[in-house]
Amino acid sequence: MSSTRPARFTALVGEATHALEVEPLGEGRYRIAIDGRERIVDGRETGAGTFSLLIDHAAAEVSVASRGDEFQVAVGGRTHRLRLLDERARRRQRAAAVDGAREVRAAMPGKVVAVLVEAGARVERGQGLLVIEAMKMENEIGAPRAGTVSEVRVKPGQAVEPGELLARID
Repeated sequence: MSSTRPARFTALVGEATHALEVEPLGEGRYRIAIDGRERIVDGRETGAGTFSLLIDHAAAEVSVASRGDEFQVAVGGRTHRLRLLDERARRRQRAAAVDGAREVRAAMPGKVVAVLVEAGARVERGQGLLVIEAMKMENEIGAPRAGTVSEVRVKPGQAVEPGELLARID
């Protein structure tokens, strides 16, 4: 048994949440539990952001790109987007869900493809506000809370940087 405590996270995949535990076993091996289902994973980095994984005797080549707690994982020709929150971040997420963030900011660099709302529009939590192309993928940015769009700070074709204010909702 490893003396290292497993790292615990909450993985957000769309609207779904999953409990994730990662325990290093040494020599590139990890015990990973997703919603209580355990697997032993043997992983080797094969390049910048690329990994060769052996999971239950099945090999997989995985590419991972991240910015902060946001990840894009490409495996088997499919790309999955997720957020990983540690317990402190999860508590902040729950608190924000009650009230919701008032500012919508870019998570990664990209280009605004479409603006779906204008100032004065009433929106529901999760409703699409704009579409940003990042890493050759179009991502719809949803409202973090219900409210009225007080300001939209971007236009189609505009480049945005991480953390840049896109819109405000009151």
